[in-house]
Amino acid sequence: MTIRDADTAAPRVEDPAGVSTGEEPAQDVPADDVPADDAPPEPVPAADAPADDAPSYRPWQRFGISVLIVAILLSVLASVTPDSAIKSGLVGLTRPFILVTALDQRWGVFAPNPRLETSNVVARVERTDGTVGEYPLESAAGISEYWNYRWRKYGEQLWTDKTAEAERTTFSRWVADQDRAAGHQPMRVTLLRQTRPNLAPGPGPDEGPWTEVPFSTMQVSGR
Repeated sequence: MTIRDADTAAPRVEDPAGVSTGEEPAQDVPADDVPADDAPPEPVPAADAPADDAPSYRPWQRFGISVLIVAILLSVLASVTPDSAIKSGLVGLTRPFILVTALDQRWGVFAPNPRLETSNVVARVERTDGTVGEYPLESAAGISEYWNYRWRKYGEQLWTDKTAEAERTTFSRWVADQDRAAGHQPMRVTLLRQTRPNLAPGPGPDEGPWTEVPFSTMQVSGR
């Protein structure tokens, strides 16, 4: 026979029929002690509820954004539309904005009359010792055009612009300085336009032979 201490013995529970069950009575558990898994789920906000961090604009901000959008659309429209009275009016209205934002768009390129020839510019240097050196502008094709095409456009300006005499003289002096820095004695610099025709598509070659036409000559002064 086992004797249990009265303070530690669990009280016996009797059911309504008066039968002792030997189980401990149920006790109330505080809400804070309920395990997290048994806690009720938090309410989920509705899908159409506005976000708390959504930006809010004041009326004058909305007005400013609207004016900016309209100005951009008018500038692009004035740049790409064919010549007309409407375009002239739009260009006059939007020109200051176009100059500031560089939104001028010109998509004509060479259409509808593409050029029938390819041209490059070469600087030919005659030296005091009788030798001749050539300095062609960079004109490689392929991905290198992204950084050397500006030289081709510069050379095109040299021979197409009849008022670019100052530019031709400056470029010739620069070439003479490059030749002098390489250890030579330049005497004369001649700028030549090298041109070949682009032939029509079809059987046969795509282009004709190169020809040279001088368009500027400068005597180099001794230093």
